[in-house]
Amino acid sequence: MAAQYPQYPQPAPYGPGPLAPPAPPGPVRRAAGLMLAGAALSVVYGVVAGLTSHSAMLYSYTSTPSGTTVHQASFLVSGIIGGVIQCLLWLWMAWKTKAGRDWARVLSTVFFGFMCLGLLAAMAAAVAHGSAVPALLLTLVEWGAGLAALIQLWRPESSQFFTAARHARLTARFPAAPYPGAAYPGSQPPGYPPAPQSGQPPQGGGPQQPPQW
Repeated sequence: MAAQYPQYPQPAPYGPGPLAPPAPPGPVRRAAGLMLAGAALSVVYGVVAGLTSHSAMLYSYTSTPSGTTVHQASFLVSGIIGGVIQCLLWLWMAWKTKAGRDWARVLSTVFFGFMCLGLLAAMAAAVAHGSAVPALLLTLVEWGAGLAALIQLWRPESSQFFTAARHARLTARFPAAPYPGAAYPGSQPPGYPPAPQSGQPPQGGGPQQPPQW
């Protein structure tokens, strides 16, 4: 009758497992708050810019005796649509930066470059038309919020947070492979015969023969 050996538990996976996502530090939270403020300012700016901009004149010629037909097109609707788009961009960047996406910090820097161009355009419009001064002031405040958010995002604490968040995502996406070694006291790696108990011959029966050279 073959000797009965105890059953050993299977080894557990090797490695610490997925890392917990880090909590956003103070600079990242402040940057997200500034982005939310920028989102609200962008909607207000769209309404104010639409109300203070000059109407566009669209000319179309017809064959009727009345001659030229002139249509007045208001900028209010286009200003509101532009403000809503900017608001969604602000909200998107705030969401992704708090989630630890480093590319959102880089993309926010690119968007800030476009804001600088928009500020220059608002200054030129305010010089040409005095009615565009309120829109310029709102643009300046929104630009300041974007600048303050970028300063917070590029601080060393924020860089450490983005690095830790990237490592946490990598450990969650690529978990550690099972380790064939023993994970419990007394267990053995799979593929090896269990160790014989005291007083019992090793597996294979009889004493081991010396190798033949």
